[in-house]
Amino acid sequence: MKMKRIGLVVVIGLCLSMMSIFPAMAAKKVTVVSGVSEESAMAVGNYQEVYDGIKAEMSPKGITPEFLFVELEKSTDEAARQARGKEAADKIRQARPDLVITVNDNATKHIGSHISDIPVVFTFVWGTPESVGLPKPNITGVLRRSYAVDIFKMAKQLSGVNTVALLSKNNLSMAGIKKMFEVKGDVMEKASGVKYMDMFLCDTFDQWSQQVLNFKYDVIYLADTSRLIKADKELSREETVRWTVENAKVPVIAGSDIDVKSGALFAIVSSSKEWGRQAAAMGVKILGGTPVGQVPIEQMQKGSLIVNVKTAKQMNVNIPYEILSSAEKIFE
Repeated sequence: MKMKRIGLVVVIGLCLSMMSIFPAMAAKKVTVVSGVSEESAMAVGNYQEVYDGIKAEMSPKGITPEFLFVELEKSTDEAARQARGKEAADKIRQARPDLVITVNDNATKHIGSHISDIPVVFTFVWGTPESVGLPKPNITGVLRRSYAVDIFKMAKQLSGVNTVALLSKNNLSMAGIKKMFEVKGDVMEKASGVKYMDMFLCDTFDQWSQQVLNFKYDVIYLADTSRLIKADKELSREETVRWTVENAKVPVIAGSDIDVKSGALFAIVSSSKEWGRQAAAMGVKILGGTPVGQVPIEQMQKGSLIVNVKTAKQMNVNIPYEILSSAEKIFE
């Protein structure tokens, strides 16, 4: 009887402890700030998946993040970006959230780096820590894991390619990716058998189309296909990718499931939702009392194969069953 009473006391104690933790977490203020406008975030698509991952991790703890949007991508003036980012950082500091989550390279570099008295966790960062102004003692987060070697190997297996060049919208994130390829290209070639040749960064559809029509390497690897300007109109990713696949003289592969859905042959991708969830989990740990210095920067943990079999048939590319059976998504 005494043991039952002790057990009951322990259970009640645990329940009371959990009840005290959740209200404490629910009282925490979390600001999620993206370095694009809300309209651009919705158009790109991957941002919404990042937000879904953040909410999926925080909602069970009773935390409802506030989402802010600061357009930093469209300006080509670095001084203007810095000024706009500092202004946003000042407003965030005045609001005194318990945690800030920055979404993309520009938000981390131009907003997060101006915040020193609040913990900051970054996500959806494509460049190196140095390219976004790190290290900083109050900033940690999740870096993209590169699947380039795996993508190159598969492109060689499926199409026998020997050279590759990337095609992308011009922005800070993609400039960081280009630097990474320039540094690691030789290592990637040794690991994959495919030589990295160049990465073309475009602002307009005219620049993009000229690269596609005059492409001189074995395969086009699409990076950021969003927000290209054609006659003062911003093209959707779907429009850009469909045109590219229809007009390219070589296979087109991608770094995004959205672009595979629109016609690229395949991609091996980081799950954007998992990217957001992983960063939010780090944030929850910090909100629970763990110092930022004890929450080291992480890389994305999971990658997924996405295949477009309709494109494969049109290109007469045979995709072995063992590859198809391992795909997370297949577009037909």
